[in-house]
Amino acid sequence: MVTLIGGLAVGGIIDAFEDVLGSVLALAIFIPLVMDMGGNVGTQSTTIFARRLALGHINLTRFRGHLLREVSVGLTMAAVIGVVGGVIAFLWQGAPNDVPELGIAVGVALAFSVTFATFLGFALPFLLIKLGLDDAPGADPFITTIKDFTGLAVYFLMAAWLLGISL
Repeated sequence: MVTLIGGLAVGGIIDAFEDVLGSVLALAIFIPLVMDMGGNVGTQSTTIFARRLALGHINLTRFRGHLLREVSVGLTMAAVIGVVGGVIAFLWQGAPNDVPELGIAVGVALAFSVTFATFLGFALPFLLIKLGLDDAPGADPFITTIKDFTGLAVYFLMAAWLLGISL
């Protein structure tokens, strides 16, 4: 149910940015990329949390250090993925369609989505445990929903700003 509601909310984001999407149709090509990269990273981060917790490698009283370590790995991945994705978007759709800013929008959105998904993938299971809930089944639907919503919002806001499209 969380994922269903989240999917509808993400549809609302796309609807809210219909004018931006209509102005640069090539933006649609990269929507799955922005959503999927963050989703994969968030799921991996949640799996790493669950495995480390099960093996006793995470001390919940010193969680902040574990979180910072995971987010620093996420930032490294985000930088690489953002640059590679941005360059590909620029070469594939940006430059040929005379919208070089597309590469920047894709790169920034990917970097944000990957970093935020890493944070969510580690922080949400911890929060669920603190609330007395099972972290295993509960985290992923929330991670997917929050990450998709924010990732697409950043993507469309960045594209609108770089392309000078008023909202």
